Amino acid sequence: MNTNLFEKKLESMSSSDFNKISTKDEDWKYLGKKIFELNDIEIGDTKEIQKSTNSDVDFNSFTYIVNSDKKHVNITYINDISEPLINDSVRRPFDKFNIEQFEKVTGGFRIDFQDDLDEYYTVNFQSNENAIPYIGVSVEKNKTAKLYLNLNGSVKGNVYPIIELSLKENSNLEIIISVTSQEDVNIANSIYAKVLKDANLKIHTISMGGELSRSRIDIDLIGDGSGFYLDGIYFGEGSQIHDNRVFVNHLGKSTNSNMITKGVLGDKSSSIFTGTIHIAEGATKTESHQENRNILLSEEATAQSVPNLEILCDDVICSHGSSVGPIEKEVYHYVMSRGIEKVDADKMLIKGFFNEVINDLSWQLIHDSIADIIDTKYINISKGK
Repeated sequence: MNTNLFEKKLESMSSSDFNKISTKDEDWKYLGKKIFELNDIEIGDTKEIQKSTNSDVDFNSFTYIVNSDKKHVNITYINDISEPLINDSVRRPFDKFNIEQFEKVTGGFRIDFQDDLDEYYTVNFQSNENAIPYIGVSVEKNKTAKLYLNLNGSVKGNVYPIIELSLKENSNLEIIISVTSQEDVNIANSIYAKVLKDANLKIHTISMGGELSRSRIDIDLIGDGSGFYLDGIYFGEGSQIHDNRVFVNHLGKSTNSNMITKGVLGDKSSSIFTGTIHIAEGATKTESHQENRNILLSEEATAQSVPNLEILCDDVICSHGSSVGPIEKEVYHYVMSRGIEKVDADKMLIKGFFNEVINDLSWQLIHDSIADIIDTKYINISKGK
């Protein structure tokens, strides 16, 4: 594998120089015993890849197949890439886990969008083995693109993707990252984005599958007038863990960001949301908002919500909000007083809770399939599975 690709990022650092990650570390404090599975990542062997008919690229984290021939979309194999798209993230600290990711990359490629693409370019992940795939995405100046990264039932091994997003001036990228694998696997994304002047990045996240579904997203709004928007949903059952960490660094002037995430937790599942908005000195006229809402369907389910604001200049507008709790009794009473049974009331209220996010036109591609998964997960919980 192309180990030279990440030399600048690592700067001669080695995972052996770092202590194992632990629940004493702020970035990992809520993962409990699951933390032991994320130290000393073990990698599997290359397996055959299955070609599908509903994706532009099939990717088993080692090799890939390009199924479409869309104009102005270039795919470059990882061994042919001379420079990483992003040499470093402004504020993300290194630890043993993310250095091991770069050291042990199993395969990957870079997608260059050189012209406007109005439909989603779909990458379908497959994996029977533990793997660390790399995907780089670059959008040219003044261009608009859409990307769908699908980690569904074809993911049957632990997968720890590295995703780098580079948006040049006045470009736009909308990306869906969907984790719906029903296998007992760990899926932990590390996402880095560099957004230049007047460019805008939208990320939609779905966290429904895996035993552990984790995303660490670091956004650097470097250019004046750049923007970032995130919306996401998660639904936990059994002992699933959904860990979402988002760090937005406002570095340019007149930048903006908005984050809204919603989760429902049943059985003994848990969630962690950490959202940090950092506004650097001189980043005036910035506007940034974040919101995290959670519904608990059982007394054993838990949700941690940790919004943070770090503001180092004046003339900005910022807000954050969070909530954790069961569905309010008054709401139940209102719905059930109209002759609706509790099970149906639950389903109706949960759908209504998520609809603020998934009814947006940006979710049209996957709306129906996600709605079906929400129904299935509630049925599993109501049956005590």
